[in-house]
Amino acid sequence: MQRIVLRGFCLLLIFPLIGGTGYGQSLADAARANRAQKPAPTKVLTSDDLVATPNVETIQLIPGSTATGQGTLVAPGRGKHGYRVILLDASRFLSGGTIHITITLGDGESEASFDLYPQGLPLPSEGLPNSLANAVNVRSGSGAKINYRFAHGTVFQFGAEGSWNAKAGATNTYSFVVDVDSPSTR
Repeated sequence: MQRIVLRGFCLLLIFPLIGGTGYGQSLADAARANRAQKPAPTKVLTSDDLVATPNVETIQLIPGSTATGQGTLVAPGRGKHGYRVILLDASRFLSGGTIHITITLGDGESEASFDLYPQGLPLPSEGLPNSLANAVNVRSGSGAKINYRFAHGTVFQFGAEGSWNAKAGATNTYSFVVDVDSPSTR
């Protein structure tokens, strides 16, 4: 009796395996079917597929000299940011120094805010900024100064935008003069 039960149990286990092979696909059939499928065309990326990054002006700061820049800013609206960024390259100042930025704002409709950030830091698109140094709510027709001491040569992001107090879309012009005091230029 025990042998009959054991044989019956073995048949129950083996039968689905034997019976299932008729319904399944052989390995050779699967390989043929796979080769018959046409591969998806390869997408070639061109420059048109890439997201264009705006050209960012870079000003190379040289020991013993000043540099100038100018631009137009736009008010982004309350609580938002829309910086026009200029890179200030102070990498030649290996021992660091103090960067001085003297800003003159035009007579346009918007007040302005200026922020200094380290290179590579993603700039905020909204909320209170956490910049290294700033000049905020600079009135039209007036000026401001930003001074920031740094320990070693680096590149800064100088961001200019319209003030949150101005109507969104209001514009103004600005110009600035930048220089660096360093241990080697004192």
